[in-house]
Amino acid sequence: MADFILLATADWDHPLWTNKQHVAIALSELGHRVLYVESLGLRGVRADRTDVARILRRILRGLSPPRRVRERLWVWSPLVLPGGTTGLALKLNRRSLRFGLGLASFLVGFGLRLGPRRPRPLLWTFNPLTAEYFLSLKSFRGSIYHCVDRVQAQPGMPVQRIDQAEQDLCRTVNVVFTSAPRLQEALAPLNLATYLFGNVADADHFAKAQQGSQSCPSELAGLEGPLVMFVGAIDAYKLDLLMLERLARSTPQWTYVLIGPVGETDPSTDVAPLRRLSNVRLLGRRPYADLPSYLARADVALLPLQLNDYTRHMFPMKFFEYLAAGCPVVATAIPSLEDQADVALLCAPRAEEFERAIALVLAGGGPALRQRLERAGLHTYRRRTLSMLEVLDLHGLLPADDATIGRRRQTYQHLPGTLAAQIPIALAGLLDRLGRHGQALSLLQRLQQRWPRNPALLSALEPRLLAAGQYGQALELIELLWGETADIDFLHRLLFRRGARPAVKADQLRLFATLASSQVLPMHYTGYCRVVSTYRAVDVKDEEAIRASLSPLECLLDALEQDPGTFRCLRSNRENRAKLLISAQLALLRAQLGLQDWRALDACGRRLMRCVERYRPECIDPNTAARMTRNILRCLTIEALLAWGACDASRYDRAIDQIHRLARACELPALQPYIASAQEDHPGFAAELLRHLEPCRWEASSPASRPPFEQLVGAMILVLEPRLDWSKTEKARRTFGGLAAVA
Repeated sequence: MADFILLATADWDHPLWTNKQHVAIALSELGHRVLYVESLGLRGVRADRTDVARILRRILRGLSPPRRVRERLWVWSPLVLPGGTTGLALKLNRRSLRFGLGLASFLVGFGLRLGPRRPRPLLWTFNPLTAEYFLSLKSFRGSIYHCVDRVQAQPGMPVQRIDQAEQDLCRTVNVVFTSAPRLQEALAPLNLATYLFGNVADADHFAKAQQGSQSCPSELAGLEGPLVMFVGAIDAYKLDLLMLERLARSTPQWTYVLIGPVGETDPSTDVAPLRRLSNVRLLGRRPYADLPSYLARADVALLPLQLNDYTRHMFPMKFFEYLAAGCPVVATAIPSLEDQADVALLCAPRAEEFERAIALVLAGGGPALRQRLERAGLHTYRRRTLSMLEVLDLHGLLPADDATIGRRRQTYQHLPGTLAAQIPIALAGLLDRLGRHGQALSLLQRLQQRWPRNPALLSALEPRLLAAGQYGQALELIELLWGETADIDFLHRLLFRRGARPAVKADQLRLFATLASSQVLPMHYTGYCRVVSTYRAVDVKDEEAIRASLSPLECLLDALEQDPGTFRCLRSNRENRAKLLISAQLALLRAQLGLQDWRALDACGRRLMRCVERYRPECIDPNTAARMTRNILRCLTIEALLAWGACDASRYDRAIDQIHRLARACELPALQPYIASAQEDHPGFAAELLRHLEPCRWEASSPASRPPFEQLVGAMILVLEPRLDWSKTEKARRTFGGLAAVA
């Protein structure tokens, strides 16, 4: 299960609940932990009683620790200046939010900034200014921007600032969720991982209106005529109040009940003309818990929206809430509701059209109750949140949900044991300095028998067992530490810091073959252990070990190729499935080269091409895409050499075309910052390969025109070496010489 920091644009106890509160509850009910961060204030402060009272309340809460409101759900109020998005106010807000969020995360036990391989929360933000003004997205495991409205179209918003910030945020976050078709159209070009999930409802809550157990609210008792009801914020920027006034005037036989705050977002909202009508009741705010009892008395539920920039980009939350309550719905035909015309009456925002639609419903026409309830049941927060989590898992953003996670403890829970172990660990260090390594190891092993899951002892034992060549026991401790704390730093150093490995390559082979056998550690770590052990087997020319590596590598490749998320993986670098796939593919190619099994190598090359043709650098984590370019280019070079050996000109052309495609990908704007900061010149490497491979194309109709083996030696050297070194010519000939013999 994951930890989420949900950056909302609404306070938790706002009487009109929106996506923010419901998403937080759905995530917590599905077993995830959520820290709900209340609104940061996109607009400036208005000098009215509501804003002043809200600020005073927020100051008091901001000085308090996060409050637990449900199981696995906490609410925290940040101390920020509302509307402070420039100058000194921005600097103060940044520092206050970052410090406060770090402290709040620590208090609820989240892993924010605990280390690059420790569990970190995901950021789920509704605030378009998140990255531009407030938070660094690198602090989180992953980031999601959930765009539910065109916020900048609301009155009083800094439109240009929000527009630019939202575009930058969409380009930066891992995934974008939108709630309306027009929002999807606008944001999808900015991020390939943009998904449309329309607004939904708390169907169980609003279904209470159908249960017959709801008492009639006193305000509705005695009202005459059919009740036509609207529930929600009453703001002039989205409701067509003029049309609603005309409708009420022309139908005095109907009573209109409007429930919700007036002018909360748009102070220009004027409902005085409606108040003067005898058949209109404006009831103001009502508790969320009581809304089903009001809707139970409604004969028709209204969504009298304008058609403007804001409403064309919105999906009204009330739509499915009305349906879940069993109410017939008459609504303005905005774009997001077009596919719901079979369960509601949609019309232009004109009084006469609304009047005809309402009259039809009151006469018994319109969609049937059963149809309305069935549709509402398909659009619930639980269903939608599960679908959203499936998207996050597809992209690799959710942590591994293995059997050990349930018994992991937080860092502070290990503190007493860690402190208690410091003296014996220091004593073991002293014995090491005296050259008594065996005694140091024995001391720590005896203590570990007494405290079998003490993280400090496990961490101290790991390198000593490694130095003693006790690789099986070292693996057991690594697995224990992973189960207790998700700490895998020691294994990470072994894999990716060559100085941490045993000096002798044969020992490295034995070590990584042992680590690769783990059934507990994450696949990306055991997979890289298999890759490294294969390379060491090739280095020491251990044919038996090379053959032993083939089947596990092929199983790993099968799993990665069949995983639909591999080619859309947004995990960074070493945890990225696409990178592991290419690394395993290159290791398999090198293993077959070591065995000089040209038939198996040929099949392996064809398999590689199927993978590479599915790969799109722009669909995975950009840092990873930049880093893995060289390995893919090496794989494609081997495939080109195999095509030469098979005298297959079209196959050779396909490999070279893919190298050209990846060379062009280095110019993608999303990859540019990572390409520029890379220690290796990937574009230069691709150009060097093409300089040797491109002139060797030949016509399929003329096999005799295939260039000689010697013209490809430069490309062969680049497969084996980081740069072109002609002194390695003989090594290249020995490695690939079998191609010439086969040909």
